[in-house]
Amino acid sequence: MAIRYWLVVQPLDRARELVELGCIQVPWGAREPLERMRAADGVVLYSPRESNPDGEPLRAVVQAGRIQTEEPVQSGGYARSPWRHEVEWLPEARVAPIRPLRDLLDLTRDDRYWGERLRDGWVELSRRDFEIFEDAVRRPSPDPSGFMLRTLRETGYPGIMPDEPRDDGPRLIR
Repeated sequence: MAIRYWLVVQPLDRARELVELGCIQVPWGAREPLERMRAADGVVLYSPRESNPDGEPLRAVVQAGRIQTEEPVQSGGYARSPWRHEVEWLPEARVAPIRPLRDLLDLTRDDRYWGERLRDGWVELSRRDFEIFEDAVRRPSPDPSGFMLRTLRETGYPGIMPDEPRDDGPRLIR
């Protein structure tokens, strides 16, 4: 079966809770949308607000990951038993506002009312949109230290240019 990609809408406080639990659920804990999702599918959490119902507007993607379970499971206790899938989330994801991405995405391009499609709390994405969202929330790799760059140059690691002579301008001779 082909891998599919999903965007799930949750306020930031709820999204952080789901990430901590290592799972995904659609709003109201419905089972039907989760039955369409399978192991290895990509999932993105989008937060229109910091909290519901009256939190500050956020409009950002806050996490991306891959579903780990084939079938949804019901969790919770008395009077609250939402359906969930286990998810492996990106480590240390950052919040990525959607505004700079809107012209790049199939979901939002040329559609002033794209938010209307999110009313159900989930929508299927194109692979391209998922990859854009995943890149947006991924923390950048740290720059290598000077020591590491020198070591790589000395060992002839491919792709690392040898030290080039530097012209630091005129030098004073004393």
